[in-house]
Amino acid sequence: MLVLLSSDADIASMNIKARLLEEASWEPLAPCWGRPAFIRGGLVLLEKAGVHLSFDSVDSDIREYLHQQGVSSGKGLDGNGGEGPDIVVFLSKHRSEKEVDSLTVHPPGNYLEALYGGKEGTLAVAAPHHMTAALLALHREKRAAGLPDRTSFEVTHHGPLLATPCFFIEIGSGPHRWDRVDLARPIAKALLSERFMDPPKDIPIAIGIGGGHYAPRFSDRALKGDLAFGHMVPDHILERAPDPVRTLELAFGSTPGASVACFHRTKDNENALVPLISAAEAMGLNVMMG
Repeated sequence: MLVLLSSDADIASMNIKARLLEEASWEPLAPCWGRPAFIRGGLVLLEKAGVHLSFDSVDSDIREYLHQQGVSSGKGLDGNGGEGPDIVVFLSKHRSEKEVDSLTVHPPGNYLEALYGGKEGTLAVAAPHHMTAALLALHREKRAAGLPDRTSFEVTHHGPLLATPCFFIEIGSGPHRWDRVDLARPIAKALLSERFMDPPKDIPIAIGIGGGHYAPRFSDRALKGDLAFGHMVPDHILERAPDPVRTLELAFGSTPGASVACFHRTKDNENALVPLISAAEAMGLNVMMG
C-alpha cells in the first residue's frame, strides 16, 4: 500500500491533494487524525495537521489506522504481505533562496546535524524504484503540460525519520508558485500513473556521491532509465563530515538493494572522492561515474 500524505500547514501539499482528488475517483475511508481519508486501488490519501518535518514515526500511526480499517498492503515490498504502509510519499513545497522553478523528489535524512526534523546522523529508508519512477513520470507530465520547470532529484536532507521507505515530492521554490494548479497537476498525474504504481524492478539501484544539491548527474542518469537512486550525498556534506566514509556507509545502509555507487566527480572534489571510491569497492558496490 502506497500512502500519499498531505500537510494542512503546507499550501503546496494541499494543492497537490486537491489535484489528486480531481484527477481520479477515490473511495472514502473513515477519518484519520479527524480528517477525510481516501483510497484508490493501492493508494491511500491522508491529511495530517502540522508540518511534515515534525512527522517522525508517522508510519506507526498510519499502520495502526490501516489495520483498523482492514486495509492490507497486499503482497508488500518484501513479498510477504501484511498491513501497510509499504511506502509513504510526502506531498510538499520546496523553498530555495534562488527560487528556481522546479519540481523535485528526494529522500529524507540527516547526515550530520538535525536542524529540520529527524535525527542527527540518521537517514530514513529510501524507496529507490518508486522515487525514481516518480521523477520519470513527473518529467513526462511536466513536458506534456508544456511547463519549463526543471524536474530533478534533490540530495538527501531534513526529516522526518520513518522506519518505512519514504520520499518527498515537491513544488519549488517560492510562495508565489505553491498554490498554482498547473504545477500541482503534473505531480498528481505522476503519482496516479502506472509507471509510478508499478515501476520496473530490474533497474540497478544506486547511491549517489558528490555534486550539488539538485544532483544533476544523478537526475540525468535516472531520467535516461539507467539507474534508480536512493540516498545521495552532496559535496557540501562530504566537506563537513568528520568521517566521509561513514557518510557513504549511511547512504548505502539506508538504500535497500543498492548495488551501485555513482560518483559525480569534478576537478574540485576528485581528490576527496578517492578514498570513497575505494571504500565503495570494498563494500562490493559497482562504481560508476555520473
